[in-house]
Amino acid sequence: MASGFIPRSLEAISRAIRGDLRRELPGTDAMVWPNTLSVFSKVVAMAIQLVEYRAEFIYRQIFASTADRRHLERQAFEFGMARKPASRATGRIVTTGTPDAIYPAGIGFLSDDVMYRSSGEARAMPDGTLFVLVHSEDAGAHTNREIDDELQLADPALFPSLGQTAHVDYAGLGGGADMESDESLRARILDRKRRPPQGGAYSDYERMVADIPGVAKAWAWPFAGGPGTVGVWFLFEGRENLIPTDADIAVVRDEIDARRLIRAGLFVNAPRPEPLDITIAGLGLDTVEVRSRIEGDLRAMLLERARPGVAAEAFVLSRSWISEAISGAIGESRHRLISPLDDVTYTDGGYPVLGTVTYE
Repeated sequence: MASGFIPRSLEAISRAIRGDLRRELPGTDAMVWPNTLSVFSKVVAMAIQLVEYRAEFIYRQIFASTADRRHLERQAFEFGMARKPASRATGRIVTTGTPDAIYPAGIGFLSDDVMYRSSGEARAMPDGTLFVLVHSEDAGAHTNREIDDELQLADPALFPSLGQTAHVDYAGLGGGADMESDESLRARILDRKRRPPQGGAYSDYERMVADIPGVAKAWAWPFAGGPGTVGVWFLFEGRENLIPTDADIAVVRDEIDARRLIRAGLFVNAPRPEPLDITIAGLGLDTVEVRSRIEGDLRAMLLERARPGVAAEAFVLSRSWISEAISGAIGESRHRLISPLDDVTYTDGGYPVLGTVTYE
């Protein structure tokens, strides 16, 4: 957003000073060259412009919408908020061990140079199967792992009875996220200003989830599982199409349960991705670059405008939004949107993600 305070150019300031000198010193003319007053005007103008630059900087820091990184964090501090730190991935893995043996916390497992440690004691089942709750030593989105990903036992000499390899259990390892960006923090501060806490409103649930590291967007609606229930849907950074995994859902559910005051029935869900296939004809300039920009703008439009369609409120994706996103791509001069033919409606947790874009 452009600042409301715009410093004047050197020429504009110098011209104003020369005019003041002509008015206040009768018989002189700072406009005529060579002239000491003309030099004086330029030197003072440079000093004044530095002051105006400083004033413009201070003006930007007053508002969360324009504040720089350090002062944006100060804005958050005044609301009791903070930048979301990088977080570790957690979840369960499966390996083998001595039947009924108990293994301690701290056992290391490696996957692509990321170390995972068992979070507590674990007892092997009678058939030797061992389920281990683990967490990553590092923090960040790179610590998440998909179902059935393989991990290697880091210290086989210390635990010779354990299997040399382990696999990620059905929920995956999730919850790992990078440190929050400035724009994400800015959006949360503005949302806090626009929608103050209301003691358990649906906006409070959305803000609660948005405060969790890795969460990109969140929505809450009533009647998710019947009267007296609340449903939460969210997107998670670092996932394909931002669709969270079961491990991400578990992290969010635990965090909500630890923080919410009103104990309504809670349902935490991942949006159900529904590919949105688009057909475009008659591009004025049909190049690889233009197509790439069009698809990038379509993804940005969906991230900004789309939400899950739920029982309480279906989501209608306007066909005009699609055409608008295509038209906004740099290099696009004209097009015809062949499909979809009309607005697209989503229900039952459906969420539009960009599918196949066909060009005719």
